[in-house]
Amino acid sequence: MLNFSAMLESKRGGLRRALFTLGMLFTAALAVSTSGCLAVFGGLQSTSVDFLVVPHDGAFWGWTEITVGVDISSINKATLVSVTMDAEKPVGTPDLSFLSTLKGEAVTPSARTTLVTLDRFPKGEQAVIMNVVYAGDLHPLFKDSQTIRIEWTGTTNPAFTAWPPGNAGIWVRGAVQINLE
Repeated sequence: MLNFSAMLESKRGGLRRALFTLGMLFTAALAVSTSGCLAVFGGLQSTSVDFLVVPHDGAFWGWTEITVGVDISSINKATLVSVTMDAEKPVGTPDLSFLSTLKGEAVTPSARTTLVTLDRFPKGEQAVIMNVVYAGDLHPLFKDSQTIRIEWTGTTNPAFTAWPPGNAGIWVRGAVQINLE
């Protein structure tokens, strides 16, 4: 059994460790709060998009919008890093072999700009990485100060016959990475 002094010293050591940890957390929080908006919004950002593929005469069309949550003019540069696609629904759709081609274009009132393309969807590969063809700054492609609209077009694989009943289509999900500087 420990005597009172030893128990008190044991508690003091734990209290010192706790106060040190709290001090480090406070310092880190203070540093983040005073370093500006880019500390929170800068760097590699990830988001997801999804769109429905319903074949119509061998083609399809869908759209998504990504809102960055900050006025894009407050960011020096925004570049597209990668887009990875997979089949989201119906559950159990093993791959994207129902597609033959896929293109993602940024759409503004005055222009369409191709961002990503892909024309190879191997059977058995659950996820595919699209080819990023636009390496420039995304600023001019935003439809307003916070939102970029992407329209997805492509063709479906005529050999694919496992479409959901009732022409329900297949939901495609994309993981998008954008670097904000």
